[in-house]
Amino acid sequence: MKLRSGNLAVGALFAGMALFYTLPYFLNLNNWGIRDWDLFATITAVPIGSIAHYGQFPFWNPYLLGGNILFHHPEVAVFSPFIFIHWLFGVVIGLKIQVFVCYVVGFWGSYRLAQSMGISKTGAVLASLSYFGSIHFVLHFSEGHIPFTHFCFFPWFVVLVKESVNDWIKVLTAAVVLALMILGNGAAVPLLYTALFSILFFLMLAMQDAEWKYLRNLTLAAIGGLLLSAVKALPMIIYLYQNRWPGSPDESIPLTALGKIFFGFKHSLLVQNFPEQVWAWHEYGAFISPLLILLAFVSLWLAFRSSRIWVILLLFFLALGVGNHGSFSPWSILSELPGFSSARATGRAFQFVILCAAFMGGIGFDRLTERFKNQARAIRSTPLITAGIIIMTNMFLAWPVASEAFNRDPQYVIRSEMFEQVIEGSQQAYKNYLQNRGSLIAPVLSAYHPSRGLVDQAGKVMSEYVQSGAARMLFREYTPNRITYSIDGEQSGEMIIGMGFDAGWAVTDGRELSSRDGLIVVPFGVGLQEIILEYRTPYFYHGLLITLLSVAGALLLVVRLRRNRFPEN
Repeated sequence: MKLRSGNLAVGALFAGMALFYTLPYFLNLNNWGIRDWDLFATITAVPIGSIAHYGQFPFWNPYLLGGNILFHHPEVAVFSPFIFIHWLFGVVIGLKIQVFVCYVVGFWGSYRLAQSMGISKTGAVLASLSYFGSIHFVLHFSEGHIPFTHFCFFPWFVVLVKESVNDWIKVLTAAVVLALMILGNGAAVPLLYTALFSILFFLMLAMQDAEWKYLRNLTLAAIGGLLLSAVKALPMIIYLYQNRWPGSPDESIPLTALGKIFFGFKHSLLVQNFPEQVWAWHEYGAFISPLLILLAFVSLWLAFRSSRIWVILLLFFLALGVGNHGSFSPWSILSELPGFSSARATGRAFQFVILCAAFMGGIGFDRLTERFKNQARAIRSTPLITAGIIIMTNMFLAWPVASEAFNRDPQYVIRSEMFEQVIEGSQQAYKNYLQNRGSLIAPVLSAYHPSRGLVDQAGKVMSEYVQSGAARMLFREYTPNRITYSIDGEQSGEMIIGMGFDAGWAVTDGRELSSRDGLIVVPFGVGLQEIILEYRTPYFYHGLLITLLSVAGALLLVVRLRRNRFPEN
């Protein structure tokens, strides 16, 4: 099937807009990013380095906070297509390309979703660029929130489920899209909010259209996505259940700050816009053009039936985003449920306020265009001029924010063959990784333990400590998934190893491990002996089997469906 010229033009427009939004990144092509770019450059590089330097599958990350999980961390991508970009171009440039690609995918998916809701092509372009081109995403991307790039899959998942009522192939495709989100960096915040929005959206759509297949297909697509990504999803879910990250159930945003959040023009990664601001501004900024709000009101006035779902969702996510303002607040209620019980930064819900306003704006644009079609040329042009101003305002706000992200000159360091843990200040994790050094000081993310290391009273970091018995160290080697010791035991006892302990660590000769203060404790005997510790992600192979069976089942289903749709002559 050939792409029509209109689709090519829209695709070219979205590619051009994606380039505009990321051009400040590429103008500083080799520069390192500030803030969370340092962290995500590190956890993007570690899986590649595990394979390239050691020939080991990336199960464990020894480079952050004294050692932590890697493969099944919800914000680490090992089986994501983006990893090929990082292999090819390097992590620093590869992550910038990932943002560009996700802008294109997000713009196009939002456009398709708007069209599926009956919005015209031009109105859908306005809705797409108003939503995915909003300052909300610019702030998060420029902060280095790489997981937020996986919101690009969100509109595709929704539109595929919506269009799947009589099309099982689209149910399966929606499952694949969800699996890509999970296998990538998006198994935390993007997955959580995609699930919440989808449940609410399809529940209301099912009631409005009296079509309950929406809910059936949403359930099937969600289950399918989990099965296809089970290699990561199964160990991840079990780990997060066993190691729950505390959320922020009492967090709130004062209502007096909403004016600056949605209508203020002062946006920067470094700005403080109201006294009660807990997080940096990237967790709050959600500018919506007053002209877009005007078009949204037009949609309520001239097309209430088409707009009512969006206005209900807008009000819900606005109430969710302001946080805990009482026991009946959406945030307070959701904080009692799995997933949201570990959530924080309530302002992340504001992207859906922008989404709803953008789609209502697209509807309002269409209604005004229809109303003015027989008017004078100047009046007929009013909706298009309004749309242009809305889009250009977002672009005007985006450029200076994106220009703040990459002001760190690249540092060329020498990689040591000997791994060691070090104590240094923030923004050093990627540099330390390149030197083959683990950072005991680094940002703490969900599923991460607090920093775990062996540090003496003088502040020196030790690789091991004999806490009982006596032994002489002959040889040690630290690699990502394997720690090897040769010792001469003079008196049997126990040795603390300066690496964080998690389920999955084991000694190859079967001796039993324990933990103390979150570190690995291994027993030793008398005489010369080799101790080899290895880490394997628990339930990895169970999940891998489920994924392989699910992929095989999906392929058989596709073959069967295509035969039924296109029977042989």
